[in-house]
Amino acid sequence: MSNGINRPYGLEVVQSQIGNGGTQKLGQYFIYASADGLTTQPNSIYQGDPVKFVSNPGTTAMTGTIAPQKLSAPTNGNDVQAVATAAADAFVGVFISCAYTDASTGLRIESDYWPGGRLVKAGTPIIAYVNDDPMAVFRVQVSSSVADADASIVFLNTQVGLNSNLSVAGITFTSEIAIKGGQNPRTGSNIYGSVYYLDGSSIARTESLDVKIIGIDQVIT
Repeated sequence: MSNGINRPYGLEVVQSQIGNGGTQKLGQYFIYASADGLTTQPNSIYQGDPVKFVSNPGTTAMTGTIAPQKLSAPTNGNDVQAVATAAADAFVGVFISCAYTDASTGLRIESDYWPGGRLVKAGTPIIAYVNDDPMAVFRVQVSSSVADADASIVFLNTQVGLNSNLSVAGITFTSEIAIKGGQNPRTGSNIYGSVYYLDGSSIARTESLDVKIIGIDQVIT
C-alpha cells in the first residue's frame, strides 16, 4: 500500500506470487446486457476497480454478471453504497478492460472502462477482462476516514499482515466535511480511471475483509 498525495488510483497490479513473469492472469466475465442490447449494466466500471458478481440485482437476469464493488457519492447521495451485490461477498478480481459491439455503429469497441448504460448491438455480449489471480499483488493508496484524519493517524509497518476493506472516493470538493477531513473528492472517470483506495479505518485482523496488507510501497504515490 502507499500513502502521500491524495489521489487514489484503484488497484494497480505489481506481480503474481505464483511466478508468472509479470504477465497478468485475466479471466473473462460478462457485464449485463439484455437480449435487445437496450438495457445494460448502468454503473460504469473503470480499470483498477474491484468487481463482484451481481447477487442482489432486483432482476434475476443480471445474476452471474459482474458489477463494481461499490458506487460512490454523489451518485447515491453523500454515502458510499454497495451496487447490486452483497457486501459480504468476496470480490471476483480487478477490472482491466472490456469489449462490446456498439449499437449505433456495429463496431467492436475495446476499452479500459465500461461506460455505464451504453447500448450494445442486439444479441452480442459485453466481455470483461478481470485480473482474478488469487495470488496477485496490487498497489493501492491508503486513506483514512474523517475521524482518523482528525486524529492524525499514521500508517506504519505494524499494519503489515493485517487485513482491510476497500472503499471508493466520491465526496465533492464543496463538502466542508471533505475539506476538513481530507476525504477523496472524485468519482471514477474515463480520464482519471478508478478511485478505489484501501480504507485505513477498517484495518484489522478480521479475515473476511477485502485484502491483506503485505508491505508498504517504497515509492510514495
